[in-house]
Amino acid sequence: MALRVTLIGHYPPPYGGVATLMAQMEAALSSAGCRVTIFNLGHGRPEGERVINLGDRNRIRETLRLWRTFANSDSDIFHYISASYRSFWLAVVCITLATLTRKRMVVSFVGGAFTEFIETLGSAKRCVARLALSRATALLACNDEIARVLGRLVPEAETTKISNSFPFDAPSADALPSDVREFLASRSPVITTTGAASTEYGLIDAVRAVGRLRERHSAVGLVIVMTRYGNAEYEVRLLDSIEDERLSEHVLLARDLPSFVSLLGCSDVFLRCTLVDGDSMSVREALALGVPVVASDTPFRPDGAILYRRGDVDGMIERLIEALNTGRADSGAARGEAEANLRVLVDVYEGVASGASSSRQAPKAGSNAG
Repeated sequence: MALRVTLIGHYPPPYGGVATLMAQMEAALSSAGCRVTIFNLGHGRPEGERVINLGDRNRIRETLRLWRTFANSDSDIFHYISASYRSFWLAVVCITLATLTRKRMVVSFVGGAFTEFIETLGSAKRCVARLALSRATALLACNDEIARVLGRLVPEAETTKISNSFPFDAPSADALPSDVREFLASRSPVITTTGAASTEYGLIDAVRAVGRLRERHSAVGLVIVMTRYGNAEYEVRLLDSIEDERLSEHVLLARDLPSFVSLLGCSDVFLRCTLVDGDSMSVREALALGVPVVASDTPFRPDGAILYRRGDVDGMIERLIEALNTGRADSGAARGEAEANLRVLVDVYEGVASGASSSRQAPKAGSNAG
């Protein structure tokens, strides 16, 4: 009988971050024969035969809805994906509800700020976090640092490491909106980046770099895929920088892009210019497509990325020129890692479903780079 899995977290739209990861996991698990249900805690209201929208700004009402839905579900496995401060405490709520309804709960930690978040917790909150995580059936971390933090927080648990990479369908330019396709047709080379309107994503630096690259490549284009979170003040500064660099015809801001991998497939370079980062899913998607990746030297960058010192625009430009000169790379290792991640995840599920696995005994994925 096929495994019945429920993924819990933010589901697109809007696209980006955990939402995109959940959609990718859903597709990969479905291709592996699992029956996947989504508990969507985001504020979007996507339609789907097995999508249940539970997000509510009233936290009490949201918790009661979750409780009822847990109790009535026939899934074998419940898998919560945690990335941010708020989503961690929602994980605690979901673990508690799973315990009360005698369900098996797997929790993934995929956000770059997780380790800093844990360090800010006082003794009382740390105790609550430790107690909740000790009741999860299995814990998953996207990199070594998160695995170490979980090991200190819940020493009796064993954490499986799975990077933020799973197999995905081949990209198709037809999946892109017409304005994006038109921009791609008029620009070459095309550099793609993504992030929120916030300083830590380094988007203004990307604009400055492209402004100087235009001296070499007069038709260069930059597509910035904006995610939902950020602030209006930074977005105004970003727009001003595009105007100051006289790049209005060379920079396209796109939002709620339904197929980011399709844009990557049409790009010459993917630029990840963040000042802080976790195990960036978009970096791994680009590598899996063979698209050259230029990335800041934050921790957890996978093999194959061309790194520059974070915040150094001159270094960014040098690496972009290097990537454009080098061209596409072999994507076999990245695709192999994505397939291995899926196998490990299904192994974890099967162990949990059979009762042979617990947070103390979850199998390790030692070969998966963070």
